[in-house]
Amino acid sequence: MFTIVEDGAAGSCSKRAHILDAATRCFSLHGFQKASMEEIARDADMSRRSLYRVFPDKLTLLREVNRERARAFLENVEKRTAAISGLSAQIEEVVRLTNRFVHDDPLTAAMHRADPHALARSVTTDARELLATAMEAIIPLIGSARDRGEIRPDIDVRRAAEWITRVVFSLVATPSVTFDSEDAVKTAEFIREFLLPGLR
Repeated sequence: MFTIVEDGAAGSCSKRAHILDAATRCFSLHGFQKASMEEIARDADMSRRSLYRVFPDKLTLLREVNRERARAFLENVEKRTAAISGLSAQIEEVVRLTNRFVHDDPLTAAMHRADPHALARSVTTDARELLATAMEAIIPLIGSARDRGEIRPDIDVRRAAEWITRVVFSLVATPSVTFDSEDAVKTAEFIREFLLPGLR
């Protein structure tokens, strides 16, 4: 059984991390609507009152779960793209990893089952924070491509990163009209055809 150390910053971090793990499991099994704070507290081996001391409500808890998952995902994106040459190939990898995360991740799947429009909202109307976070993984790729002469030297790196991030979100969340967006090869061809020309 997991033991929570109550004293000090390390104990507080351990408690928070343990709650987030428990919440991720419960949300993955039942989705946001059906998972209860009582169930999450039980999974975390604590009282509901103790849980509410750390997270005042379920929505706040879900948002923190999503922040942690996004942070871990983007760290993986940064690691994987660092081993790839060329901006177009790097963005193709970002789209592939994002597609895998969206379609294979248990929590995302559970949320989508409970609310089929949740994914679309998460990358459109509710996406400001996620967009800003995702851009941080794209900005270094744009800067390096500019330094290599792969794209024009006067490009605004942050604005280009926002545009590319929006394209990635759209490719993942919106079905295509002109190609099979579930086909990795066709998606890569689409990116190569339009991505770099828009930055040169």
